[in-house]
Amino acid sequence: MIDDCYIKVEFGYGSDLDLTTYRFGPVHDEVGKKVLEAIQSLMPKSRSIEAFGKDETDDYFTNEWGQSEHENDEIIDGDDG
Repeated sequence: MIDDCYIKVEFGYGSDLDLTTYRFGPVHDEVGKKVLEAIQSLMPKSRSIEAFGKDETDDYFTNEWGQSEHENDEIIDGDDG
């Protein structure tokens, strides 16, 4: 599925849903965006869901594809000879 999203909700000990985990996915990214909107609507106005997000693009391409961050960098030592 293109534009997929995975959603995981975990409830801790003492919750009405004591130690229950819900996993959804893959679902369309629009579903994930709607879930984030719902969470944002329940948060205090001074807080943002962005504080809980992390862009994992670099980690994904480094770890999943086995490329280091500088693997293809050209070595320049200043010696023309």
